[in-house]
Amino acid sequence: MVPWSSRKLTSLDGVRGLAIIAVVFYHLSNSLVIMGPLTRFLCHTFSFGWAGVDLFFVLSGFLITGILLDTRPAENYFSSFYARRALRIFPLAYAFLLFGFTFFPRWVSPQAMPLDADRWVYFCYLTNWLFLWKGKVGRTVLGHFWTLAVEEQFYLVWPLCVRVLRARVLLPVMLATEAAVIAGRWWWVAIHGASTALAWATISRMDGLLLGAVVAIVVRRYTVPGPLVNALPWICGAGLICFPAVIDRRNEAAIQTAGLPILAILFAGLVLYAALTDRQPVWPQRFLCWKRLTNVGKYAYGIYVYHPVILYFRATFLGTWEWPWFSYLGAVATCAIVYFVAKLSYLCFERYLLAFKDRFAPRYAVQPVAARCGVETR
Repeated sequence: MVPWSSRKLTSLDGVRGLAIIAVVFYHLSNSLVIMGPLTRFLCHTFSFGWAGVDLFFVLSGFLITGILLDTRPAENYFSSFYARRALRIFPLAYAFLLFGFTFFPRWVSPQAMPLDADRWVYFCYLTNWLFLWKGKVGRTVLGHFWTLAVEEQFYLVWPLCVRVLRARVLLPVMLATEAAVIAGRWWWVAIHGASTALAWATISRMDGLLLGAVVAIVVRRYTVPGPLVNALPWICGAGLICFPAVIDRRNEAAIQTAGLPILAILFAGLVLYAALTDRQPVWPQRFLCWKRLTNVGKYAYGIYVYHPVILYFRATFLGTWEWPWFSYLGAVATCAIVYFVAKLSYLCFERYLLAFKDRFAPRYAVQPVAARCGVETR
């Protein structure tokens, strides 16, 4: 049987596309002019786009944990994982940081740039701890790197957990850890109140990564009843539609105590459905496998890295439009520019480095069935 991590699940590119669209629209929402009920509804919906980050976490937890589970017998388990992970994440991130710290000060206001004393934090993937260390950090064009820091810190230790713990023990450990994360956040909010430090800290923002990992185990060890699978898009869709009505986006305490685990559960259900029904002739799969959406997902990493600074330059050099509808036309044009830059980055830079991942493919003393059958394992 072909390992899950060796299958090309097209619908997950669609899920990744939805996640990055939500994040970009969230950052665009403040620049849109409200002109009536429709635009007010759109702006209110876009204001919840920050949840796209949590969808990224769930998807990442599912994919990475799946790779770790499927390559556990590999002789180069650790070196293969870390080398391939580094080739995917570090080249673009470090190239962008080096370019940014070198040239952005010429065009970006000092208030929108990190302090010189904090530069090392970005290169060490510790950005998400700045709020806890300093108490207050201004918004910068590199502030979005906190999510990359959360993931890299989690995956620094997660391969060891997957390798050491038995498969039947790993699932209860993850569920117990998620319960501890939820309880810890409730305690912190009750004692100290909600804070950005709590929302950014790895130990208190692992919900999506953990539940994505749970999904990776479920699809490998359990059979999910067909009726439940068919109901998942309706349940998750209804939950996401109701979420803005139940959780006030201005109530940080509600978001950090109840909102984050609810989103993680709903997104885990979406990823589970997408994985189990990939490319089946059903309407959710037709949408998730839509070519234009999957293309957005393909370049999602570059879009995430580039879009804040492109949005900053748009706001700085173009300012606000006198005609309100121009704010929406400008948003569309900005999205097109971000997509073009990310695609160009992938085609001219990233993909050449990704080609080196094959040199760090997992090696097995006894080849798994997939390898003997000529199926590539990664």
